[in-house]
Amino acid sequence: MARIFKRGKNWYVDYAVDGRRVRKSFGKQKKVAELYLKNVEVKIAKGEELNPRYDFISLNDFIAKYLEYCRDNKSRASYKTDLSRIKAFQHFLRNKGIRKLEGITPVVIEEFRSLVLRTSSATTFNHYLTLIKAMLNKAIVWRNLKENPLKDVKKLKSLNARQVRFLTTEEISAILSKSNDLMGKVVKILLYTGMRRSELVFLTWDDIDFRNKLITVQSKPEVGFHPKSHRPRSIPINPGLEQLLLDLPQRGKYVFDDGNGRPLHCRDYYTNQFAKILRSAGVKNANLHTLRHTFASNLVMAGVDLRTVQELLGHSMIKVTERYAHLSPDHRTRAVNVLKFDQDGTNVAQNEFLGG
Repeated sequence: MARIFKRGKNWYVDYAVDGRRVRKSFGKQKKVAELYLKNVEVKIAKGEELNPRYDFISLNDFIAKYLEYCRDNKSRASYKTDLSRIKAFQHFLRNKGIRKLEGITPVVIEEFRSLVLRTSSATTFNHYLTLIKAMLNKAIVWRNLKENPLKDVKKLKSLNARQVRFLTTEEISAILSKSNDLMGKVVKILLYTGMRRSELVFLTWDDIDFRNKLITVQSKPEVGFHPKSHRPRSIPINPGLEQLLLDLPQRGKYVFDDGNGRPLHCRDYYTNQFAKILRSAGVKNANLHTLRHTFASNLVMAGVDLRTVQELLGHSMIKVTERYAHLSPDHRTRAVNVLKFDQDGTNVAQNEFLGG
């Protein structure tokens, strides 16, 4: 039972934790002691730990532990990206002589920010900051740290925000005209589904439900594949995609199989082949991921709501999907062309864009 008492001129709070007596002195500050006692009583009522024990490990040991967590809980691509950024940050800390987690302070992060901005953008620094904060939050969960010293550090505002690049109809036609049979099918599947390249590489025939016309993107831990969000999602199969899939030969487990139950190619193969096609077609400022942007952008321009697009893409936050809420110049032009006012200010135009 917690209690407050006075001995001599000093006030004390006395309580038990795991069978141990704890006594804290507050000097002559009775009100502070009373507030502390109320906090102790609330925690006891909630069943919370009063004096949690912490395992303060070295910075290097924690980073090794966190990287192991990332390898087991993130997609292969996300893990590789995190590994590269963490190693760069670890190298910076080592040069600063910082050996403990508590040494990662806002001042240290300001110095790191200045270093990053010498060669990279504000967006790149924001990626670093998000990752470092996530690391420290995990340290709190693991009782390696009491609180996150960077909780009040804000992201930088990017002055180089650009609209998402997506392909025009003419560019898609040019790309398909320069594609061989395999890459033509790959391009069309990615345009129809918005899948990431790894999701395509590890797509199996068991993931395709022709009866209900659905593709399920899901983890395959036996080969180390996980969707970026680690959550499965379903993508409807439209008639064009259905015919394309039905025409594909089923050589094995995977949709693109080498005949021995393994993916036909790694993801980098498709990236490199697509880069060659883009050069041949004269399409600039694009890459394989642009097909995913094209899928999403065309859905938005066709009037599909952002929540639905978010589900189809597998984004964990709607904020990520909102970058697709832009329209092509032609779409905007048609939007304002529906306005035609008569002398009394009435819009007399036939609203084909909004009402069609």
